Formats: sequence, structure tokens, C-alpha cells
Amino acid sequence: MWVANCFLAATAGALVALAGCATPAPFPLRNAFPTMETRHIPELGATGKAEVGAAMVSTESVLRVRGISIAKTVSETVNPPGVTEVVRGDLELFATSSEGNYYQGRSTYSVPGTSIPVSERSGVFVPDDKSRPAVIYHFVQGYRYGTKPVAYVPKEIIKITSESFRRELVYSGVSQNTITVVYREFKNSFARPAFTQELKYDLSQDRVIGYQGARFEVLNAGNTEITYKVLSLLQ
Repeated sequence: MWVANCFLAATAGALVALAGCATPAPFPLRNAFPTMETRHIPELGATGKAEVGAAMVSTESVLRVRGISIAKTVSETVNPPGVTEVVRGDLELFATSSEGNYYQGRSTYSVPGTSIPVSERSGVFVPDDKSRPAVIYHFVQGYRYGTKPVAYVPKEIIKITSESFRRELVYSGVSQNTITVVYREFKNSFARPAFTQELKYDLSQDRVIGYQGARFEVLNAGNTEITYKVLSLLQ
């Protein structure tokens, strides 16, 4: 059974209190892998508005990562004599076990008398058993766990990576019932000039416009913004 209580050790007749405890993590630990997915904004069937220069629709490949968010920085002497600190913000799922989930974010380990804290493998452990609190963990020759409860909220984290690919249609205005839309592609948030194309549509012929599988019904188009309904998404 996983134990996260501090213990006392007697040495040379003196009682020395040690915060935290070193216990083996319930093995095997299983690495957690994010999932790559395609995100569409806005969604199919939605009615949207876009100002001149803004994207009417975008399709992007992103990484979706399970995570948690902590509102306050937490610290504890989990691995004496140093202090483990987990910085507030988002923590990503690092690994899972039969007992719960291990989340990592920004964290440091500092020993009194030293000026520079060092990064260590530490974060927040969330047990599957909801009657037990989430606590700080620190890995050093085994896992050590704190005793102070850590408040958190579950969160899904969307990440843009070097493999992320985004396509979008940008509204560029209207002139004599003809609207201009610019198609752009991005790799890792950088535009690819060779894949930028200007498109023009005569609304007097049809209020439905499209490009690469995407279809929109133009409800209103003006010099400042366009209102439209998404009939199908970019393929």
C-alpha cells in the first residue's frame, strides 16, 4: 500500500524528524503519451463572424495533453534537507500507475545555504482513490511523497508543436458584391508563402462559397466584417 506519512528516526539518542517518505512507486509506471488531433474553429454548423484580416475558419493539428492546474505554488521538504517547489500553473500528465497519475510542470529543488535551485523530477501525484489527497512527489533513488494536500483542477492542455500544421481562410473585404478571402497555411506557427492564395467570390451568383472542401453560406458581408454559416469544414 502506498504510504505518504512522515516518519521519525532515532540517531545517537537524538530524535530527528524527516518530512516526507521514500517509497517505491507502484510499478510498472506507464508513460503517458499525448494524442494528435485536428481542431476546427468554428465547428461544423456554427454561425461565425470575422473582421477584415481575421480568420473565418481554421483547421489545425494539435497535441491534446491530459493535465491539471494548480492556482498556488506549493513547496515542502519532501527530500531532506532540500525543499521541493512546484510552481503554480499547468502540469502535464507524465506517467500513470495502478495507484494514480503523475503530473509534471515547472519545479525546483533547493538546499538551504545554496543559491541556485536545480530542476528535479518532481510534480504532483493524484491518487485514483479520491479519499486521498493529491501531494507533491520527488524522484531521487525512488519516489518520495509529501504530506500536504495540493489543490488542483483537471485541465486539458492544447499544445502547438513543430509538427503542428494549420490552415485558415481569412476575410479580406468586399467590393461591389465580390468578397475576397485569403487561404494560408502555417507550419509551426510560421506562414508558408508558397501556400498563400487570394480567392474572390461573386455573391450575386451564389451566397455559398467554398475552397478545399470547406463551404460557407454568406449571411452578410461588409467593409468591416462578414457573418457566415459553416456548411462543411476544410479537408
